[in-house]
Amino acid sequence: MDARGWSIKEKIGQMFIIAFGGEEMSTDLEKAIVDLNVGGVILFQRNLRDVKKVVQLIKDIQQTAKDHERPPLWISIDQEGGGIAYLWDGMIISPGNMLIAASGNEKHAYDASYIMGVQLKKIGFNMNFAPVIDINNNPKNPVIGARSYSESAEVVSRLGQQSVQGYHDAGVLAVGKHFPGHGDTAFDSHLSLPKVDKKLKELEQFELLPFIENFKSGMEAIMTAHIIYPALDREYPATLSSFFLKSLLREKYLFDGLIITDSMEMHAISKYFGREAGSVKAVQAGADIILACGKDVASQQVMIEAVEKSVIFGEIDEGVIDAAVDRILRFKDKWIDSSIFDTKEIDYSFLKQESFHKTMNNIALDGITLQFDRDRLVPLPKKAKIKVVSQTTYNDENYIGDRKSIVHKVFSEDRYELNYITSANPTPSEVEQISESVKLQQDVVLLINERRELDRSWLDLHGKIKEKTDRVIVVSLWNPQIIASFPKDLSTYITTYSYTDHAIKQLKCLLEGQQAFKGKSPVNLLEIESISHE
Repeated sequence: MDARGWSIKEKIGQMFIIAFGGEEMSTDLEKAIVDLNVGGVILFQRNLRDVKKVVQLIKDIQQTAKDHERPPLWISIDQEGGGIAYLWDGMIISPGNMLIAASGNEKHAYDASYIMGVQLKKIGFNMNFAPVIDINNNPKNPVIGARSYSESAEVVSRLGQQSVQGYHDAGVLAVGKHFPGHGDTAFDSHLSLPKVDKKLKELEQFELLPFIENFKSGMEAIMTAHIIYPALDREYPATLSSFFLKSLLREKYLFDGLIITDSMEMHAISKYFGREAGSVKAVQAGADIILACGKDVASQQVMIEAVEKSVIFGEIDEGVIDAAVDRILRFKDKWIDSSIFDTKEIDYSFLKQESFHKTMNNIALDGITLQFDRDRLVPLPKKAKIKVVSQTTYNDENYIGDRKSIVHKVFSEDRYELNYITSANPTPSEVEQISESVKLQQDVVLLINERRELDRSWLDLHGKIKEKTDRVIVVSLWNPQIIASFPKDLSTYITTYSYTDHAIKQLKCLLEGQQAFKGKSPVNLLEIESISHE
């Protein structure tokens, strides 16, 4: 593949990975491929409700490119595992990074990524925005949390290397994120523009270490962080900073892989710089690929045209565009093979492969952690009656139904009395209703929380239940550091770090004493302040 004969606009189009709405090929998407020559697409949950439709959609995308003599596209996804996975239908999902770290088994990082990579490759994906190699060094971080492996730079480095190798061996290009590190901030770049006050020496000893080590072992693509580091660039976040993308990545670390921005729709860019100006600045700074995650192809065209105008008016040298496109096409030659045009019907048995399920179950079993059990409530007595209160993560009915079905299937025996909170946070009426239903003779109440951070209402619910019984087990299915918000006299605390099928099934197994807890927390839970939110 080469770009000879392409117009400036066609070259720039190749530097964009775009999102879109719907589950099928559309006129707008065809226009983006044919007229704009976009380099790739990213698929989100809105595109991914049925795996067979996804396979057909990807085939249609690649066939459209072939029919119009366009390069094959990057077909990308955020399929990190754990709490972040957009394709659920039929998929075998990793229990997540922090659970893997809690297992103490580095091979689990490779196996989890390889298994997810094999599935993604079969379906038609060739790029995954994973692994997260940010360090969990700020318990108040609202967006990283259990997506990170650990608070240890060395652990994150080693497990990140295993994960990248797993994806690569499966034939999927791994994209490490978020360079130079998104862990040490209490703000979400989706909603604001975070700042981290650290000098380069500090970053290289900690946040940057996983990236530097992964460059050495073969990581070929990174995603940038929309975070300002004032000591190094007072004006621009890393995504738009030539210091980070050119001086550090290209010149100091000699990284010759793909530099991909995080989404330009995030408020850190769209609100503070604008999507069009942000796209221009990212290219000037040294980005190869701009990620545009809106649903509107027209707005993405405006971003492409903004970069085109900057080239025409001499604000960006065309040589910069040529270098980026050459790099993109070189990596496409390596990672996108001719099997994308295979018209044979896919054998979907790989989605049910027992060895894959067994591996994920073993990973979950090794990582789930009994943080403490002061009153020895675990294992559950065999004849005990258990009230299960499960809080769902999402308001969306499809998500609620999915999560409810997992908990319902796992805790289905008569001894378990199931109660669901059907909103993102318990309403006052739900707090009253559930707490009133706790019987004084109830043997154990199991509170299952699936939130990244605690709303005051969840603590109210816990307090009301504690008025009835001291036999309360709190289980965090996401962020273990929410423990800081609970009263200090909490009896028993268990962390699964994710709410995948395998994690919830193995949680029950461990609660019932079928196996012993083996996980060790990858983050310190003893010295953190409250992270509850009023």
